[in-house]
Amino acid sequence: MANNSYKPALQKLLTETKFVDFPGDIEKTLATFDISDLAHTFVDTAFLVSAITFVGEERWIQGQNSTKEIVFAKFIKKLFKEELSPVRFLHEFFEESSLEGIAQASRNAVLIEDAVIKLARRKTKEDLRVFSATALKLISELFELEHQLTMAKQELGLHLGLSLYRTFDKLDVVFNLDYLADKGMVSPVENTERLYEGAGVGVQSGYSTAVTALRYLNLKKGSRFIDLGSGYGRVGIVVGLMRPDVEVIGYEYVPHRVQIATKAAQNLDIDKHVTFLVQDLSAPDFKIPLADTYYIYDSFSDNTYNHVISQLLEIAAQRKITIVTKGNARFRFETPEQRTKWSSPQELDNGNLCFFRSH
Repeated sequence: MANNSYKPALQKLLTETKFVDFPGDIEKTLATFDISDLAHTFVDTAFLVSAITFVGEERWIQGQNSTKEIVFAKFIKKLFKEELSPVRFLHEFFEESSLEGIAQASRNAVLIEDAVIKLARRKTKEDLRVFSATALKLISELFELEHQLTMAKQELGLHLGLSLYRTFDKLDVVFNLDYLADKGMVSPVENTERLYEGAGVGVQSGYSTAVTALRYLNLKKGSRFIDLGSGYGRVGIVVGLMRPDVEVIGYEYVPHRVQIATKAAQNLDIDKHVTFLVQDLSAPDFKIPLADTYYIYDSFSDNTYNHVISQLLEIAAQRKITIVTKGNARFRFETPEQRTKWSSPQELDNGNLCFFRSH
C-alpha cells in the first residue's frame, strides 16, 4: 500500500466493526499493509488507547468544573488542535461519535495493535528491523509533541493530562524482552548492588527516555555509545535501530538479561554494531572503554558509582564526553566535588533526563 493509504482501512477497522469474536478479520486487512504501514498502524493504535483514555478523563473533569452542558463535538474539536493532532484522520469520526463510540474504537485499537505485533514477529529480520526503526521514529515525534505541549501548558500554569510514558511498551513483545526471566531471583547476601530492586520492566528506562535522549544528543556518525547497566537492552536496542552508524555497547551484571538483549539484537539484525556483555562494573580489573556518550540509570551501589565515576573522569581528561543520566543518577554528578568537573546539566523531562558534558 502507498504511504498513508492505510488510513481508510485502519479507520474502518477502528470504527465500523466489533472484532472481539472475529480477530481473523483484522489479520486479513493487515495482511495487505506493507511493513511501513504496519509500523504506522502500531503507533497509531497504541497512541489511540492512551488518547481515548485521556478524552474520557478530560470530559469528566470538564463536566465536574462546569455548570453548562458540554457539547461533545465542540469539546472534541478543541482536542484535535493539540493532544489528538497525531490522529487527525479520525477527526470526523470522533466529532460525530460519543464516549461510548470512541470507547469501542479503543477496544478495537487494542485488538489491532496486538494483531500487528503478531504479524510483525513473523516477518524476516530485515522487515522486523524496518518495522521497529520506523515505529521508533514515529514514537520519537509523538514524545517530542508531548514535550512541546507540556512546556506550552506549563507557561500557562496548566497541566497536560495526556501521558504517553507507557504507551508503546508493547514493543517489548516485538523485541521478545521477557522480563519474567527475573522472577524468583534473590540477591546474594554479600552482594551490595541494587540488582534486583524493581526487577522486570522496573530495571528498564522507558522508550520515551531513550528516544528523547537520542533526539537531543546529536550523536556523530561513527561515535560510540555505552550503556553502563543495560538491563534487558532497551536503550541499546533503540539507539542501534535508530542510529545504525553508531557503535553501541551495553554492560550488565545479570547474565540472563544479557542473553535476552543479545538475542533481540540478533533477531533485529543489528548485532554487528550493538553488543551486550556480562560485566561487574565494580570489578577492579574492569576498565570502561573510551566512548563519546555514556548512559547511566540509577542502579548501582555507592562503591560501584565511585568506581565508575572515577574512571569516567579519567576518560574525560583525555577527550570530551557526555554523560546521560536517568532519574536519581543525576545527583551523583551534582555533588560539590563533581560539580566542577562537568557542565551544568541540560535537563529534559523535568530533570528526569540530564546531559552532563565534560569541560
